[in-house]
Amino acid sequence: MELSKLVLSEFQKQKRSKVVYISLVLVIAYLTMILIYTNEATGLFDSFVYLYKFSLSYMNYLILPMILLSFLTTSFSNDYNNDTIKYIWTIPISRTKYFISKLVYLFMISLAIMIFVFLTVCITGFLTRFHDSMTSELVSRFFLLCIRSSIFIFLSVIPVSIITIVTKGNAATTNLIGSLYIVVTFFLMKKLQGISPLASSHNVIWYNTFEGVESSPHIGYFIANIVIVFAIYVYISIKILKKQDV
Repeated sequence: MELSKLVLSEFQKQKRSKVVYISLVLVIAYLTMILIYTNEATGLFDSFVYLYKFSLSYMNYLILPMILLSFLTTSFSNDYNNDTIKYIWTIPISRTKYFISKLVYLFMISLAIMIFVFLTVCITGFLTRFHDSMTSELVSRFFLLCIRSSIFIFLSVIPVSIITIVTKGNAATTNLIGSLYIVVTFFLMKKLQGISPLASSHNVIWYNTFEGVESSPHIGYFIANIVIVFAIYVYISIKILKKQDV
C-alpha cells in the first residue's frame, strides 16, 4: 500500500473522533481569550507583535503539545485495541511505511493547527486596532514562528508515542507520562533546555528574536538535542514494530 493511502486512512479513522472536536474547541477558546485580552489592553499592548507573541505563548508549550499527545495516543492505541494492526500486518504492509505514515499524519495535524492560529490572529489583527502595526515584515515573522512551532513541537512531542508502541496500545500510560513530560517541561523550561526536546524547542522557535522573548542565540546544541532524541525514537520504534507480534 502506498504511503499516501496510509496517511489518508489515518485522517479517515479520526474524522469522527472526539479528539478532533475537543482540540478545535480548545484552540478557538484559547485564541478568543488571548485576542480579547490583548485588544482591550489599550496603551499596554498596542503592536501586532504583542498579539502574535501572546497567541504563541501557551499554544506552543501546553496546548499544541497536549493536542498532539491526544492525537498520537489515539492514533497508535486504536490500531492495537481495535485489532486494526493485526489486519494491517496481514495485507502485508511495510512496518516502516506504517510508522512513517503516522509521523506524516501527526505532523500534518501540527501544521494545520498552527496555520489556523496564523490565519485567525492575522484576520483578527487586521479587523481590530492592531491593523496599523501589521507590516509585511511582522506578518512574515509570525508565519515563520508558526511554521517553526509546527515542526519543532511535533519533533519534541512525538517520541512519547514509543510508550504506546512498547505497551501495545496502553493509552492511559502514554497520556500520563506524556502529560507529565509536557507540564514538568513547561514549569522547568530553563533548567531542562538541552535535556528535554520540548524545552530546547523554545530557543529554536524564537531564534533571532526581537519580540523580547528570552532565548539563547546558540541553537546548534538545542537542535541537536531535538534531532538526536527524535532519531533514536524512530530507530527504536521501527525495530520494535518489526519484531512485534500483535
